[in-house]
Amino acid sequence: MSRWRELPASLDQRAVQLVVHMRRLKDHSGLSLAALAAKTAYSKSSWERYLNGKKLPPKGAVEALAHACGTDPTRLLALREVAAEASTAVGGEEAGGEGVRTEGAGS
Repeated sequence: MSRWRELPASLDQRAVQLVVHMRRLKDHSGLSLAALAAKTAYSKSSWERYLNGKKLPPKGAVEALAHACGTDPTRLLALREVAAEASTAVGGEEAGGEGVRTEGAGS
């Protein structure tokens, strides 16, 4: 199993739940970041940002992760929506707390 970086202390607890769930899926799948990038439209560096709590993943990335890991995306998408709502409430836009921003495919 991967050794993950500690998540930023400023990261909202709802975003933490999303990232932890995404990390578990990725680890359980056995995919490396490079393999995940090869199976999705998102780069290795994008996955690094999403899985280390630096950026809120877009809906498409959440769906892509679920599909690459062979699971239904419904729960992950719900967690992502809650995290996005929390970041909107804190930051006034869907950019959220320190270091957590949305990002599109291929970035």
